[in-house]
Amino acid sequence: MPDLPIQIVDENNKPTGSATKQEAWKNGLIHRVVRISILDKEGRLLVQKRSKQKELFPGRWDNSVAGHVDAGETYEQAALRELKEELGLEGVKLQQMGDYYVEVTDDWRIMKRFTRAYKLVLNDPLPAFNLPEDEVESTEWMDISKVKELVANNPERVTDGLEQVINHFF
Repeated sequence: MPDLPIQIVDENNKPTGSATKQEAWKNGLIHRVVRISILDKEGRLLVQKRSKQKELFPGRWDNSVAGHVDAGETYEQAALRELKEELGLEGVKLQQMGDYYVEVTDDWRIMKRFTRAYKLVLNDPLPAFNLPEDEVESTEWMDISKVKELVANNPERVTDGLEQVINHFF
C-alpha cells in the first residue's frame, strides 16, 4: 500500500499542506502523529513489537497503536483509522490524554512532530488480533512499571514515541 500524503503544519499546528513521510523527514517539515495507549481493567498496557520490515524503529517495542495523521484528517480520525489498521478494533471511544511537540533526529530523518495521545480502557478481553505482518510482529500486555523499566534501562529496545508517552502521561 503506497504511503498517502501526511498533514504538514506550521509551528502553531495549523495545516499548511501535505507531503510524504519521507519528504517530511528529509526536509524537517512539521507534521502530526497520534499515539494510543490501550489499557486493560488491571491497568496493564498493551505494547506492540514493530515489524522488522518497518523503515523506522524496526523490531522495537512501541505504543499500543501509533501513526501519522494523513492530509485532511483530524487527530481522532487518524487514531480510529490506525486502531482498525493495526489491531482491527472499531467502534471504540477514545479518551484524549494530551498533546506535546518534539523534535527527534534518527539517521537522516528530522522528525518534527505534534503528537496527540489517546487512551482506550478495555473492560472486556480483546478479541484475537489479526496483526498485519508488515506493521506488527507481536503484542504483549505489560505492567506499567515494567514498561517504565524497559524505557529507562533499554532505550534501544523501544521507540521514541513509547518513551515520550510513558514520560509525559504515566
